[in-house]
Amino acid sequence: MSAILLLKACGLQSRLESRCTRMDRWMGKVAVITGASAGIGAAIARSLVKQGLKVIGLARDMNQLKLLAEELKGKPGKFYPLQCDMSLQNEIEGALEWIEKNLGAVDILINNAAISLDWSTITGGIEDLKKTLDINVIGLMSITKGILQLMKNKGLDNGAIVNINDICSLKSLPLATDRPISPAYASSKTALTTLTESLRLELAQNESNIKIINISLGLVETDLTQQWLKENPRLALKPKNVADAILFSLQTPENVLIKDLIITPIREII
Repeated sequence: MSAILLLKACGLQSRLESRCTRMDRWMGKVAVITGASAGIGAAIARSLVKQGLKVIGLARDMNQLKLLAEELKGKPGKFYPLQCDMSLQNEIEGALEWIEKNLGAVDILINNAAISLDWSTITGGIEDLKKTLDINVIGLMSITKGILQLMKNKGLDNGAIVNINDICSLKSLPLATDRPISPAYASSKTALTTLTESLRLELAQNESNIKIINISLGLVETDLTQQWLKENPRLALKPKNVADAILFSLQTPENVLIKDLIITPIREII
């Protein structure tokens, strides 16, 4: 091997070893993922279990969660399937009780669950708007507050909360795109941006070291967008791209915070 190739190989190995070392601090820790049964949530679960974490996957579809649990058997970490409808407060409270009883506290929360209904500001029914806000905002904040309480009960102050957001929340005209985005969904994601920033500020004022990370996504290929992408072919992110970005945000030193990460497929215009 030439000296140049040797140096390149050593440099690559050094970077890989450094990355592994940064993720080692999460090995054996507990992570909760909402909306974990498919798409982005399932991809995140796969990545974290492979890194040796204990991952609790929350979703309405228990059958899909069980299939994922079977797939992840034998990996360094462990996957715990737990049925939970994020629009139902009693199910969120039940999930939090199960977590506290069986695993104690939580080190990482990834708020991924969200819905996007075909809703019009003028003709859409209020029930569909309420359902969107119940899952994308109210349910998200409910489990976030519960997880923060579990962290406090166990004296944990170096965890992370990752909110999966959308780039439509960054624009004043969220519908100025050919991507299928409803006003209800865009409004919920705008609310999430404000709540994320407010939570980060309050924790900082309380001198907390819990990291609040906002990840805003462009078009992602999931079950929700699959049919639309067949009819409107274009570049889209893969769920694993999002999982990789979350791993990247979790690998930073304890004194470093990636507040906001914007990820889109190349050439996406919004």
